[in-house]
Amino acid sequence: MYIESQHNDRVREWARLKTRRGRQKSGLFLVEGERLVTELLASHVHLEALLYNAALDEPPDAVWNHPKSVDRRFVLSPQAFALIADTETPQGLIAVAAIPKVDPHYPSRVLVLDAVQDPGNVGTLIRSAEAFGFDEIVFGTGTVDPYSPKVVRASMGGLFRVRVIAADPARYLAAWRRRHAQGTIVATAADAAERCDRAALGEQLALVIGNEARGVSDALRALADRTVAIPMAGKAESLNAAMAGTILLYEAYRQAANGAT
Repeated sequence: MYIESQHNDRVREWARLKTRRGRQKSGLFLVEGERLVTELLASHVHLEALLYNAALDEPPDAVWNHPKSVDRRFVLSPQAFALIADTETPQGLIAVAAIPKVDPHYPSRVLVLDAVQDPGNVGTLIRSAEAFGFDEIVFGTGTVDPYSPKVVRASMGGLFRVRVIAADPARYLAAWRRRHAQGTIVATAADAAERCDRAALGEQLALVIGNEARGVSDALRALADRTVAIPMAGKAESLNAAMAGTILLYEAYRQAANGAT
């Protein structure tokens, strides 16, 4: 189907998906660029529509003619496409996908984000969590929307392969602890006395990463069994949330791989 007008009802609805309110109301989100759309099509996430910019050459065959794309393809005028695209230099391909409805599974290893607000940090943490065996991520109050276009891009497809849960982190951790009586809740803190590389993080681990400026909230620190810091040789006071979280996720993975307890 070809859509010319920027004022088309579908175009206007898709453009609203760049806002959190639009995503919450519709249950849909945007995935932009050939690589991410390919990752989406290979995942369990439902494709609602596939959009292409009429001003460009033929769309990539593997995406355009994918079985999931049949009967969901729309060619848009450059003006209509630009209204939906979130990037400064759009690649010409956008998928509209359904936000997965996911219930918490409370696995043995979870990542909890406590008011982490930078989309780039959150996207990186999603990638790192997937890489190091944490397949459930809790997005606590004040944390950026995982389905915002910037987080989707920064996650590089990881968002389609991990469970993302929006929940009150204190309630989630209480339920997690009931299922993992021997588990450990670990909060990151720049002022912690214990080094992460000398702390036995354990096989059952809930790792809490805090806000970029304030760190983990006092309420969640009070729930933690221990707080750990990353040892540093330089003069930097702290690392950003993505770097710190990735180091700790790797440290947990390393200890598990080496049989540390």
